[in-house]
Amino acid sequence: MPHIILEHSTNIVEKPDFEKLFSRMHWVLNELGAFKLADIKSRVYPCPTYYIADGDTNHAFVHLRLEILEGRTHDIKKQAGERLLALLKESFPESAKQRTCQFSVELRDMARDSYFK
Repeated sequence: MPHIILEHSTNIVEKPDFEKLFSRMHWVLNELGAFKLADIKSRVYPCPTYYIADGDTNHAFVHLRLEILEGRTHDIKKQAGERLLALLKESFPESAKQRTCQFSVELRDMARDSYFK
C-alpha cells in the first residue's frame, strides 16, 4: 500500500519510460512522509479502446488513481494529488500540445479492515 494505477489512451504522443516515471512518483509520495517507499506498488494500463467527448481521435487522456489506506489527513491527500498531477503534466508535454489531452488524479481511501496482505 499505496497502489498507483496509471491508465492512458494509446494515442498519447510520448512513449515514456514508465519505470522512471513510477520511480519519480514513488519518491514524491515518500517525501510527503506519510507513505513508506517499500510499500508503494505501481502499474500501467494502456487503453486501446476509448471514446472521449465527441469521439474526435485527437482527444487523449492520462488518468492516475492512487489507492491508500484510510486515515491520511486531507492535507496529505491534497499534496499527493497536486504533486502527482503536476508530474503527469510534466511527463506528457507533447500530448498536452498536440492533443486535447485530459490529465486527472483520483485518490481513493481503502478501508483498513477490508485490505489484507
